[in-house]
Amino acid sequence: MQLIEKMINFIEKTNKNIGKAACYLIFVFMFLMVYEVIARYFFQSPTIWVHEMCGYIFAAYIAMTGGWVLLEKGHVSVDIIYQLFPRKVKLTADIIVSIVALFMFIILFWQGYKFAWHAFSTNQHSHTLFGPPLWPVKILLPIGSLVFILQILADFGKTILKAKQRRVK
Repeated sequence: MQLIEKMINFIEKTNKNIGKAACYLIFVFMFLMVYEVIARYFFQSPTIWVHEMCGYIFAAYIAMTGGWVLLEKGHVSVDIIYQLFPRKVKLTADIIVSIVALFMFIILFWQGYKFAWHAFSTNQHSHTLFGPPLWPVKILLPIGSLVFILQILADFGKTILKAKQRRVK
């Protein structure tokens, strides 16, 4: 039990740190957008790279904060009916949702890995004038999925531990 609790704590701490660090990417995003607006409208010198880099940065922001948002229960949830369930039904629903989410994110990880590996192995670049390599942004899909998978497993572990504690009492 202590090993499971230590793993859950490690995953949660890791997701919190990754999420909080990734949150600062939004400031980089905003700075670049302001830079682009000033360059375009005040100096009539638009850039060829800011828009695409902002897309990359926003993708990193979304991918790397998903596990933290799940940890903080920050995703949209409709729990009107869930609130009416007795404790055992809620526990069963939590387990089913965890298994379904885990299955979906494992597939997303697997397909994202193939997607990123193809971009890396073929040296795929964007078709824009800027033309950066695409593998750095495509690798965010499996990394973000992995962070999410770990948090799903941690939540699943907490649910199981709660169920066992209730049985003991």
